[in-house]
Amino acid sequence: MSAETRLSKIVALWREDKRQYVKRSIFSAYTLLIEHHILPSFGEMVLVEEQDVQAFVFRKLDEGLSQKTIKDILIVLKMILRFGVKHQMTEYRQIDIKFPTERGQHSIDILSRSHQRQIMEYVQSHFTFKNLGIVNWSIFDCSRF
Repeated sequence: MSAETRLSKIVALWREDKRQYVKRSIFSAYTLLIEHHILPSFGEMVLVEEQDVQAFVFRKLDEGLSQKTIKDILIVLKMILRFGVKHQMTEYRQIDIKFPTERGQHSIDILSRSHQRQIMEYVQSHFTFKNLGIVNWSIFDCSRF
């Protein structure tokens, strides 16, 4: 095969090869990522460049996908590209993707001492083995203050 193969052809051959090595559930997850994200964006390309992938990442972030989901997609894309390079269907290209830092602040709600006491009193007066975890956590957590 030549180095002028479309990614969609490489994907088809990669899937055929990969099917015999992974569980059905993993293969299904790969297929979902390929059909919904990789093929629509890169399927007709002969050579996938870093700037194409970086633009894809920004577009998917704008669409609301999480960084983890996008990284999962990129893992599959890179496996496909390595398969293509190994079988001389495409050229090797280094792809280093940068994700923007998350600027949103995450706050953690902390119970006041009075709320902690209320929970402890309730759990102690309605003790069950199920509540044992809450008691152990509360004792451990209160010891920090």
